[in-house]
Amino acid sequence: MIDVSNVEFWLVVAVATAAMSGFRLWLITRREEAQRLRLEAFRGAVHASGAPWHRRFTNLIAASPILGVVDQQRLIKALAAAGIKGRTSFANFVAIKVCCAIGLVGVAWLVLQGWDLFSASVFARPAVLVAALAGGWRLPDAFLNRLIKRRRLRLEQGMPDALDLLVVCAEAGLSLNQSIAEVSHQLRPSNKDVSDELSLTAAEMQILPDFSHALDNLVDRTALDELRSLVATLKQTLKFGTPLAESLRVIAAEMRAARHARIEERASRLPVLLAFPMMVFFIPALLMVVGTPLALRMIDVFKNLTIRMPF
Repeated sequence: MIDVSNVEFWLVVAVATAAMSGFRLWLITRREEAQRLRLEAFRGAVHASGAPWHRRFTNLIAASPILGVVDQQRLIKALAAAGIKGRTSFANFVAIKVCCAIGLVGVAWLVLQGWDLFSASVFARPAVLVAALAGGWRLPDAFLNRLIKRRRLRLEQGMPDALDLLVVCAEAGLSLNQSIAEVSHQLRPSNKDVSDELSLTAAEMQILPDFSHALDNLVDRTALDELRSLVATLKQTLKFGTPLAESLRVIAAEMRAARHARIEERASRLPVLLAFPMMVFFIPALLMVVGTPLALRMIDVFKNLTIRMPF
């Protein structure tokens, strides 16, 4: 006779063992898949099937023929100039442009439907939708240009201080690569943008065979005219062995003088810029304060004036 209780017990044990084995195999498969995706991401060959849905969407939009090669290179440089770096920054920015364009078209369509605007004209409604599409497509570019200007201003303000620290490091006996790395580390609390650019330059100088290529990349990323003279001086120092500290000190003084000249230029334009607000807001209030008592007195005089007609 077969003991039924023992059969049921061993059946439960077999099912539990099979379930645990299947769960263990599933964990191993997930771990291997995560390692494979991490390795492919490090190599730069992430497949769209293993990426999240939003990443697949951005990659699909970036790979579509919406932008040409020239526009793609321009956008990549603009994103780097704004401090937005990364492999997926371009795809994310293009996806933002598409979403803004579609969203603004939807808002314009809802406004036209709700208010029943341009119902008489046949071409007015499509023209408004096309204008909304173009405006939504260009809106992220305006924000990006604003970010580029603000970051360039921070770089212009922080570069003279970085050059002074480079002078101190050069006089202390450090090499150019070590000086740039040390300055990037010291400037991080005060000016993160300059610190990031210098740290990237120091890393490129360790990897690239020629230091001048790393310096040229620094000028291309920042697009600052003041750095061109700095890069030319550093190239001359590396090529001919001229004194580095004195040259950096002169360039730092020139950059500060140029910054003071720009500030004075903005200050000289201030009266012209304030003329229109003064005409609109200040002069009418001043005329009201000065002319109101005179107008009230003239009203009282004319009210009490009596004219006698001769007969």
